[in-house]
Amino acid sequence: QLKEGTEMNYSNYTNQTNQRIFGITSTLSDYRTDLNIFSWGGFFSTDYTTANKRFSASAGIRTDGNNYNKEMKELWKQLSPRLSLSYELTQQWTLSGNAGLYYQLPPYTALGFKDNDGLYANKNLKYMQVMETSLGLDWHLQDRLMISAEGFFKRYSRMPLSLRDDIALACKGDDYGTVGNEALIPTARGRAYGVETMLRWQIPERFNFVSSLTVFRSEYNSIASAWDNRFILNVSGTYNLPRRWSIGGKLSYIGGAPYTPYDEEKSSLVEAWNAQGRPYYDYSKYNTERLPNFAQLDIRVDKSFYFHRCMVGFYLDLQNITGSKLKQQDVIMSTGVIENPSAPVGEQRYKMKYLKQKSGTILPSIGITVEF
Repeated sequence: QLKEGTEMNYSNYTNQTNQRIFGITSTLSDYRTDLNIFSWGGFFSTDYTTANKRFSASAGIRTDGNNYNKEMKELWKQLSPRLSLSYELTQQWTLSGNAGLYYQLPPYTALGFKDNDGLYANKNLKYMQVMETSLGLDWHLQDRLMISAEGFFKRYSRMPLSLRDDIALACKGDDYGTVGNEALIPTARGRAYGVETMLRWQIPERFNFVSSLTVFRSEYNSIASAWDNRFILNVSGTYNLPRRWSIGGKLSYIGGAPYTPYDEEKSSLVEAWNAQGRPYYDYSKYNTERLPNFAQLDIRVDKSFYFHRCMVGFYLDLQNITGSKLKQQDVIMSTGVIENPSAPVGEQRYKMKYLKQKSGTILPSIGITVEF
């Protein structure tokens, strides 16, 4: 089976920015962007399966380009080959693996950033590159029991790196405000690797159980990334009781993410706080702290009634039945009160306060479903 195709796209990105940046000297970033990008690409793929269906393979290649800069125009620099294989060793055992090279355009906020001279400052950016490989082994007993394990490795390169704070753009997570509207260079590197295991067990019309555990590391420039939770565990199951009752539950357990502590010394400066209205991070301690692990248990009870032409079901769902609290880094805030009003303007400081960030409560819900 062969598949091929081409595509063309047009994107327009507009943005108006007026931002004061505090550093050794305070600077103003003031620009307007109206960026037009024409992009093009093509792909080819093929699939193959043997007559006895024990072996299957899929291969393909894709290329992309656009008119943002000379580097991105050259299609051969964004060739994305991929290959996946699967072989049934026995009736119970299956070995599978895949490898691929992928490219992705940097965010438009990065492509459209301008310097104070009104010129696009990130014309040196390239397509971000991801190399991915995995190898897995499955064992199943008819349709009732399945156990699988897969190891994976991903390498990231040509990723945008902030010149302001030397942090990879993809590593900043969701706590850094608008991401990408700054000077960048395509030199950040990263990797993610780990093992995922899964167990699925079911007894038709009686019992269903699924569990998965992923143990992994995520790093950029050899430092833990904002997504480096280390492990994710999910366990869920449903048991059908007599008289069309059923009870189910789900347990989720995830490792704490790393975080960067705030720079209270810098954040308390009046000029610094007024420049961005939020605290500054201490990048010398980038992702050296870690949040606590978090677990949540959900319970659900269903009751079904079958009629001649329809089924009516009622359910009670209790999310986070244990009332677990998800803790985030305490936020440092200005009180608006200057502690030393008689000091020179550059040395004046706000009195600061910390606000605790905790979320999590028992969330009950009652519902009805109707199927015809």
